[in-house]
Amino acid sequence: MKILSWIIILLFCIVCIGALLYFLPVTRDLVIDVLGGLPIISNYVKTDKTKTQTELLKESLEKFQSQVKNLTAKLKETNSELELTRSQLKEKDRLISKLMSELKSLKSESEKRAQNLKKLASIIESMDVKSAARIIEEMDEKKAVEILLIIDKEKVGEIFKYLTPSKAVSLSNKLGWGG
Repeated sequence: MKILSWIIILLFCIVCIGALLYFLPVTRDLVIDVLGGLPIISNYVKTDKTKTQTELLKESLEKFQSQVKNLTAKLKETNSELELTRSQLKEKDRLISKLMSELKSLKSESEKRAQNLKKLASIIESMDVKSAARIIEEMDEKKAVEILLIIDKEKVGEIFKYLTPSKAVSLSNKLGWGG
């Protein structure tokens, strides 16, 4: 009699725990699956053939994990593109600095050259016309044009009188006076 009452109490506890688990939404599908697998009880428990809540949660979890993987891959790709862009930007900054330095140097050289041309033009302008013409005659045409542009126009006209005709024509064409 004692054993029978223990068995009844044990069965009652199992039924109570099963009922408690059955009414919890998270464990309901689990209880139905377990009871559906027991030989005698399976006749009285209807198992739902549709996807259980656990299966749906597993599928959702797999989808989220897949999305996380995709987003992680995109993040890595974006980071590598960002690093590449940063290195390209640094290289361009270095190139800009180098070019700015070269520009300063060229500007300085250009200013020195312009000062030297002004000095030479001043010297030629202060000379007598025949001597100035002989110097212009022997000078490189580009430099001669630059100097003639600086000198007073009346003085240039007097210098032209003493230049050879071919040199005078060539220089006047380069000065834009040749028509």
